[in-house]
This record gives sequence, C-alpha cells and structure tokens, in this order.
Amino acid sequence: MVMALETHHVDISHRTLGIADYIITEDLPKIVSNPDSVTIASIMTRNVVSIDHTKTAHDAAEIMLEKKIGSVIITAYGKPFGIVTERDLARIMAIIDIPSNCLILSFLASRPLVCVNTTCTIQEAASIMAQYNIDHLPVLENNKIVGMVTTHDLAMYLLYA
Repeated sequence: MVMALETHHVDISHRTLGIADYIITEDLPKIVSNPDSVTIASIMTRNVVSIDHTKTAHDAAEIMLEKKIGSVIITAYGKPFGIVTERDLARIMAIIDIPSNCLILSFLASRPLVCVNTTCTIQEAASIMAQYNIDHLPVLENNKIVGMVTTHDLAMYLLYA
C-alpha cells in the first residue's frame, strides 16, 4: 500500500503540492535596530536534516530518533517546502487511526516554510517564532537552508548570555 501512495505522490506537480518560495521574513518590521546585536548565525544548529515528501511519517520518526533531532525539512523535487516536527507526528498519530508507515509526509508537512536569513538577530528570530507560533526556524543563506534555530537554542542563549 505504501508503494502505491509513494508512486502516486511522485507524479504530482510541484504546483499541486503548493510548493512556493519560502516566506522570508526580512520584510517584517525590525524589532532591534542595534547593529551590534547578536545574529542567529552564532546560535543556530548547522546540520539540518531533510527528507523527501514521498517518504512516510515512520521514516521521519526514525530519522529524528536516530539523529536525536526534533524536526526534519520536507523537500519536493530537491526544493524545501515544509517541515515536520516530533510534535506534529505525535498529534497526528494520536488522532488518526492509520499506521505511520502509510502517512505520506507531503500531507503532514507544515507549510509554508517560514525562514530567516543569517543576518537576523536573536530578538527578531524570537519575535518571528512567536508571531508564527513555531519552535523550529530554518535559516537561509544564498537561498539554501544552512541552519535551524529552535526555542531550545534561544533559551540556552538567554541562560548563558
């Protein structure tokens, strides 16, 4: 059954999947205008893991468990378009009576993918995460995901700053 679902989703065009450019938050009002403010590049996790949209919730959960991470970026046709977190998987599995190896990530991914640039300050990142109610914020450089900032990263920064 999984193979049939995967084959079906591989043939769906990127427009049907709703793949659009990222929401890059550089156009949002600046919270801190101090040029000496610390940027998120100094606290972000640099090894971001991605997985294809045709994979299953089970595949994503295995990767997160193996790598001890809380989220994976979902890609389609080589382009990031969403994110799935441990919390997303837990909520879905709690309410849907379908095995995790039958849930395709293209249906589970949170979209659109909210991203920031490496020049974003820690204060701006915290504000964006609060505004969008997200715990994982991908970081872009030259239109490529180069890192991830989480609420844990922000808390650790505040604790040791």
